[in-house]
Amino acid sequence: MTLKPREICEKAWQDIASHFPDFKVTGKGQKLKKISKNKDLTFEICFQANRNNYACSVEFVPHVFIYSKDMKKANYHNGFVYGGELGSLLNRKAWHWWQLAGASYQYTVDEVSKLLEEHIIPVFDDFEDTESNIEKFIDGDIIDHNLLYYIYHFGGKDKAQQYFNKIIEKDKLRSKYIGFYNHLKDLPKESILLDEGEFYGADMIKFAYLNGIEIEK
Repeated sequence: MTLKPREICEKAWQDIASHFPDFKVTGKGQKLKKISKNKDLTFEICFQANRNNYACSVEFVPHVFIYSKDMKKANYHNGFVYGGELGSLLNRKAWHWWQLAGASYQYTVDEVSKLLEEHIIPVFDDFEDTESNIEKFIDGDIIDHNLLYYIYHFGGKDKAQQYFNKIIEKDKLRSKYIGFYNHLKDLPKESILLDEGEFYGADMIKFAYLNGIEIEK
C-alpha cells in the first residue's frame, strides 16, 4: 500500500523519535518533549511538514524550542528561552527542507537523528546547569537576541549586560541599535512598549534600556 505524504512524514518522525527514548512523543511523532531536572524548562523538538508535499516530494523542517515556566511567570519574553528551525541553529542553510520521498527516506531519517543527537541534545543538556550555561553563552560564539532575557532573568543584570554588549558589538545592525537605544533616552519610559517591534531587534533594545542594561562605550 502506498503511503500518503502525511503518513510518510509521520512514519519518519516516529523513526527519528525512536532515537530519543527520554522524550515524550505526541502528535504521531510530530512533537518530542522533555522536562528539565529542575522542572522549569521544557525542551521540544517539533517537525513541520511542507504544505506543498505530494507523491514525488515529501519534505519537512525540524524546529527546536526551549521554554521556561519561571520566565513566563515573570512575564519575560513569554517564557521563550532559545530555539528556531534546525538549519539556522546549526549555521547551515536557513529553512532547509529535508526530503523523504523515494530513496531519500532512510538517509534523511538517519541524518536528522544524527544532527539532533550531536548538536541539539548537548545544548539541552547544557541548560540543565544554568550558571555554567550562562557563562558558556557569554564566552562562546552563539549570538541570539532571545538569550538576553534568559541571562537577565537567571544570571542578573551584570551578566546580561556582558551578553548585550557582545550582541551590539557583533551585530550588523550595531549602529542602528546604538542610535535607537540613545533615542529611547528622550522618551518617557511609560511610552516604551515592549510588544511593539519597530524593526528586528527593537524589542531587545527596549528591554535592555528599561532594565538598566547599558551599552558600554
